[in-house]
Amino acid sequence: MAKKPTSPIKVTAHLADGRLNSADGIVMLDSILYHAWFWNHKPEVLQGIGTVEYDGYTGLPLRQLPGNRWAASRGIYEEIGQAVEHINKRPNFFNADKISRLDMEKGLISDSVGQYRAYRIPNVIRTIKDGKITFWAMGHADEVKALLDCIPAVGKKYAAGYGIVADWAVEECEEDYSLWHPEHGLMRPVEVESDEAAGLEMSEYPVMEYGVKPPYWKIKNLRMCYVPI
Repeated sequence: MAKKPTSPIKVTAHLADGRLNSADGIVMLDSILYHAWFWNHKPEVLQGIGTVEYDGYTGLPLRQLPGNRWAASRGIYEEIGQAVEHINKRPNFFNADKISRLDMEKGLISDSVGQYRAYRIPNVIRTIKDGKITFWAMGHADEVKALLDCIPAVGKKYAAGYGIVADWAVEECEEDYSLWHPEHGLMRPVEVESDEAAGLEMSEYPVMEYGVKPPYWKIKNLRMCYVPI
């Protein structure tokens, strides 16, 4: 059976309090949908268990591009504030079960190495005007909305309250802005010397090693790209 053709769509995330935890400010729609797809169809892969039967298939409701990439943009938003906040962790030395965590040779709990190491991690917190982040893609609006409804937040450290999404809106639009937008420019990382880059004005974009598909952190997905930051 032939696949249903994709259409240009616009996706809007409305954040509950407008705070986004992101070091470089880039939030990719295909990465969000990638996580949602696994949450719905292969949760054992996310949990790191039962992956033997997984064949590598990922069925995102987006137009697939060469190299298993997807026609989906970064999030566009207006940043009206930025701050560095720290997340701290220290072991509770007064827990009743602390005996189980003692170094049996020294009789101490180490807070400098190992499982109970204390840390203080800086996080870049961006305040988004009206809490609105907009994405564009080529896809199927109803299927994209169904996946996004499973996603409670965008960015990092949502358990600490950052990036909570109050509502997702998905609608069809007239133009495909998944690669280039007339106002916002480059909409996703593009490999240097690729056919996509050849027809675009890239002089203002930095060249760096960056992911071209989700998961964007994975080393094998990194390429030398023009990056829209």
